[in-house]
Amino acid sequence: MANRSETAHGQRPDPGLDAIMSERRRLTDLAYRLLGSLADAEDVVQETYVRWYGMDRPQRDAIDSPGAWLMTVASRICLNLLGSARARRERYVGEWIPEPLPERREWTDGVAADPADRITLDESVDMAFLVVLESMTPAERVAFILHDVFRYAFAEVAEIVGRTPAACRQLASSARRRIRDAQAPAGPTTAQAGIVREFKQAWA
Repeated sequence: MANRSETAHGQRPDPGLDAIMSERRRLTDLAYRLLGSLADAEDVVQETYVRWYGMDRPQRDAIDSPGAWLMTVASRICLNLLGSARARRERYVGEWIPEPLPERREWTDGVAADPADRITLDESVDMAFLVVLESMTPAERVAFILHDVFRYAFAEVAEIVGRTPAACRQLASSARRRIRDAQAPAGPTTAQAGIVREFKQAWA
């Protein structure tokens, strides 16, 4: 009844829980690619939703595209986390290895694994790719993922990263060079990724 009344007075209807929660997988996909940790990615998604529902109704109504708002907020949270994580990793002894994504059967076996709450990634997001992402600066990583993977325009990336579109274009270009340089057939990144996969299989 309230929704019909508000609509009659010219207010847009609330996007609703289903519409907002339908962005969950996309947000988790973004956060996992940026952070390399499924646990951290899920924390980012949770914090993003906390901020959405922390606004009052008029504030949410003023947002033209809730999905874009959620992606922007999640990206900024990830950027902040990447900055603090980079400082921690500089003090870490040894090389930092990203967290492997659970196998698909691990997402669906048992009561605790709800496929609706799990990430759906294409095959390009493997351990080798994540290791290369770890070599990028936080700004490079965010600019590259948002533009090359999620097809954001550099003007939109600039608003999230806090730099000019031209600077974001350079960041994405630098990130692509890192990926090309790491694609040598016998490169240490590829070998290391194979070792990690073998270790994970043996551990499982």
